Amino acid sequence: MNRHEQRKKIFQILFQIDHDVVQLNEAAFYELLDDHPYIKDVVSYYEDNRQHVNDNISKHLEHYTLERISKAERNVLRMAISELLLQDSPPRVIINEAVKIIKLYGGKDSYKFVNGVLKNFPDLLEEMDEK
Repeated sequence: MNRHEQRKKIFQILFQIDHDVVQLNEAAFYELLDDHPYIKDVVSYYEDNRQHVNDNISKHLEHYTLERISKAERNVLRMAISELLLQDSPPRVIINEAVKIIKLYGGKDSYKFVNGVLKNFPDLLEEMDEK
């Protein structure tokens, strides 16, 4: 399974566990965590740092709250920001992948919203590295 397919599964897992609708160990594709370290790393990072990830999303929302954005947008952002904070892939790749995934699962203009939120996030990573 290539990295793009893994990201789609990460999104699908995060989508299911949003608001604890489904427990992680009951989510579809949960078994992939054992077979694909990247999926496990990103999902585990989100689970262990949920508040930090959500706070970072909230900082980049203008005129919205995390709860006001669509479930698809919210979870693509959670996936992308978890990946950005893990710093395992180049930020441009992560942002591009997030836009591709939201085009598959989100509304007509969701990709514009997701890109707009994520476009300034790599600058934050540079600030974190400097500290």
